[in-house]
Amino acid sequence: MGVYISQSDIEAIFGLDNVRIWSNLTNENSSADSARIASAIEYAEAEIENRFRNGRYAIPFANGGPILVNWIATLAGIWLFEHRPVFDEDEAAGFSDLRDSLDMEIEQYLSGQRLLPAGLAATTEVTAPMIVVDS
Repeated sequence: MGVYISQSDIEAIFGLDNVRIWSNLTNENSSADSARIASAIEYAEAEIENRFRNGRYAIPFANGGPILVNWIATLAGIWLFEHRPVFDEDEAAGFSDLRDSLDMEIEQYLSGQRLLPAGLAATTEVTAPMIVVDS
């Protein structure tokens, strides 16, 4: 479905029933809306790639492992929850906290405090001291 994750990754975090309910806006159908789930995945994948663009990692990610899958699936689940007509405000506060926690974790990787198991971006910039000799 997506480049990095599938519907089952979102369901592994939030549960099959939640993903089905959050994706189905009309409640006329008892099955999950695969088009809305695909939109959530597309949003989440773009969000993560944009956060890491022009940084130390090559985009698209060659491999981000379970860390990347968890981030994207979590963002996709939050998107599904928040982009439906009616939801409980107390429940929404929990998702806001989840998003804040996720953002803090991502910042640790962006700042270099933690490393992703992903390919590094090629660089032509000097990354070590350089001596310039006048001739």
